[in-house]
Amino acid sequence: MDTIDVKGLPEDQVRLLHDIAEFLKTRLRKQKSEGKGPTEKIELASWPLGVKGKLTREEIYEDR
Repeated sequence: MDTIDVKGLPEDQVRLLHDIAEFLKTRLRKQKSEGKGPTEKIELASWPLGVKGKLTREEIYEDR
């Protein structure tokens, strides 16, 4: 798709749509130049909890 029908929209909203499209194009070019696809590996932080053995629900939540 090369065109979007913006008939009836105010000029400021048309400019906003144009700016969004340019932003997305720039972002796509940057991803391609960095060799990253739309999905990149995300590593979650982790830390040692210091727990040895199994914990029961009561030990974890102490709601009794």
